[in-house]
Amino acid sequence: MITSIKLLQRAQNTFCTLCLYGEYSGFGVENPETVKVLNLVSILTHYGFLEETIMIDIPTGVVVPFFDDKNDERVYSIYNDGGHYIAVPRLKRSKKGVSTARELTATDIAFNSLFSHAVENGLEKRALAEYVEDEMTTLFPEITDMSDFVAEKIIRKYKNLYNRKKRFRRKAYLNKWNYFVTITYDDKKHDEESFRKKLRRCLSNLHTRRGWKYMGVFERAPETHRLHFHALMYIPDGEMIGNVAELRDYSTAQGQMQITHSNTFFADSFGRNDFEQLNEQELRHGGTINYLLKYISKTGERIVYSRGIPTAICMKVKDKDIATSMEDYVTKYLLFDDVIKYERDIARYKTKQMTFIDIFCNPPKVA
Repeated sequence: MITSIKLLQRAQNTFCTLCLYGEYSGFGVENPETVKVLNLVSILTHYGFLEETIMIDIPTGVVVPFFDDKNDERVYSIYNDGGHYIAVPRLKRSKKGVSTARELTATDIAFNSLFSHAVENGLEKRALAEYVEDEMTTLFPEITDMSDFVAEKIIRKYKNLYNRKKRFRRKAYLNKWNYFVTITYDDKKHDEESFRKKLRRCLSNLHTRRGWKYMGVFERAPETHRLHFHALMYIPDGEMIGNVAELRDYSTAQGQMQITHSNTFFADSFGRNDFEQLNEQELRHGGTINYLLKYISKTGERIVYSRGIPTAICMKVKDKDIATSMEDYVTKYLLFDDVIKYERDIARYKTKQMTFIDIFCNPPKVA
């Protein structure tokens, strides 16, 4: 059985030598992979791409350098926990059917409204459950097991909230960000509905046309209940629109003068804004992410994501790149810091795909 193929370029010309390593018994025509290789050899030889073909028999169990060093590779799902890259073995899962969203019933709508109201008023645990159960019993007296119904709904709410926070953290730590942005609308230019709609459309266009990436949430100020938008943003070099100028004004919330960095485009289109520059240390060790997650917990607002922000990446990792293992419900592996490169593995910049014509007519130089 043929196990590996290697094309070696000759220094004097563009012809190649094809070396086939493995156990070779007869012509091995019963093996589909062998047939594919032999067909490839025939085609390359016919068109003059191969000067000679060498068949080498190697006994079973003999380690062949260059070919067998990939046996220690496994496929992992890799995320960042804020300090290190963590790899989780990727398991093959059976394909599931396409799930359809369940339509909300009257009880679902009433529960969601009461739950949000209770959270906004600072109710927690038992007080929250008792409040929701009393109100739901008044609205739906026909439900006999209301206590179990409410308890199950609350558990599901907290589970969904935990998953949303985990997804947000992993996206924030895995990707690069260089701005923490706050945008508030001007009453003369927008109301709440138009502010939400036009800001999301504006950011979507900036993502498509200028490569901006963002993840944020709409929230209301505690005192004024005025809607504004907080987001982490990545703006590539040279893709900022408008001008960012430093301004000093009075903050009614803090009761003192403050320095903001206002963008002229967003000031003209929406209202007050602040484009505060971030670095990696401020993001990982500051309170930016926790600040955003606080509003997700309080209001239950949906997070606004741009496209192209992975939560984790899937790639092959060698055993030598693993620092240690740990148990966290499942076995996870801590990777060395230099294994993952952002530009290569996460940003996934696309390079020109080489064709067979490129390879054989303009082969890469071999030192």
